[in-house]
Amino acid sequence: MALTQLGSKALMDIVKIKESGVTQDFYVIRHNAYTTGRTLLVRRYTHSDRQWHSSNVNAYATCTLDAWFNGDYFNSLPADIRGQITAVTIPYTPGNGNTALSSLARKVFALSATELGQTHTYLNAEGTALANAATLKIATDSSGTAKVQWTRSPVTSNTASAWFLHSDGDLGSDGCTNPFGARPAFTLPSSLSVDENGNVLVNTAPVINYSGNTNLGDKSEGFTVTYSVTDADSDAVSVIEKMDGATKRTHSPTLGSYQQIQAVLPANFQTILNGPHTLTLEATDGKAAAAPVNITFTKKVYICSVTLSAPLPAATMPTAMRLAILGSIPDDAIWTAEVCNNAHDAAPTWESIKSSIQAGRNYIFQNKTNTAGSWGVNFRITIQRGSADNGGYITGIEGGFK
Repeated sequence: MALTQLGSKALMDIVKIKESGVTQDFYVIRHNAYTTGRTLLVRRYTHSDRQWHSSNVNAYATCTLDAWFNGDYFNSLPADIRGQITAVTIPYTPGNGNTALSSLARKVFALSATELGQTHTYLNAEGTALANAATLKIATDSSGTAKVQWTRSPVTSNTASAWFLHSDGDLGSDGCTNPFGARPAFTLPSSLSVDENGNVLVNTAPVINYSGNTNLGDKSEGFTVTYSVTDADSDAVSVIEKMDGATKRTHSPTLGSYQQIQAVLPANFQTILNGPHTLTLEATDGKAAAAPVNITFTKKVYICSVTLSAPLPAATMPTAMRLAILGSIPDDAIWTAEVCNNAHDAAPTWESIKSSIQAGRNYIFQNKTNTAGSWGVNFRITIQRGSADNGGYITGIEGGFK
């Protein structure tokens, strides 16, 4: 399912929200509306005809329209959407004789005449004109019938009238008991998701739970980094484990179960180069992403050892062996190379083959006995950085015995 953020929708795009279980269209009107991080939505069509006030008193904060917006209408919205609608501070004129411009905290409200692009001597400038006021000032119902729509703005020259817009968008005023079109507006978090059909989705982003240090310091051997992922909506979560920006593993863990970053486990640690590294955990439920977790460490491994996990079997006593180390060993490196022909013994007889490797010649075994009852060949090579701290590497070891 393709998702976009509400905050990335273009102005006048249509998104969909249910009212009493029926999907309705809403215009995306302004981002960062009234406060940062919230998007203003306005119903595409008028909802119904409503009195501005049950008596001719043009006080918006106590009017019938405002009570309906924040009562019956608000409760017609889905519970998850209601949970995302918070009161924002809107510019308004108290009315009923108080003509001073003020502010009011409301969840659902009518647009002001100013926001709809209107000016008048007896109209306070309540906010600024919306970018698409020219379109919004023309209201229709869902059948396409042109409608008169109320604003939240009182007429400042009396206490009984409020401003409305005629069906052609012109400004007008009349007594507050007249029933005109009610067009609700409210804001939602710009971070909410919108699906490909325009439906606004309320979703809680997953959480990556990591309680360890985010700077692990120097590491000379493989280690464990444990974390878990939770999701309040119980959505399936995809997790990406990265190292230095490169994806190392993508998986969908069981929510709440402990996981380990695979890249730094002992089996994989040897493939990491010396130096500073950054591990990154990312998680998404397909609708929203968790806050990523970054963990740094520095690999400092200045010695390595290579040996066979199991001896090479020999039918008779091995008498000579030749080895070659492929790679790059710095001149100042401290290294040893040993071989044995009784590798099955509890305590094999290790013999230095370093000089033979350097000279490129065969080594003659000195040992002539075994206690295990069978012959077998193994080698062990250990290399440590020298005082110049120059790095080296081994790409392979070749050889044979007779």
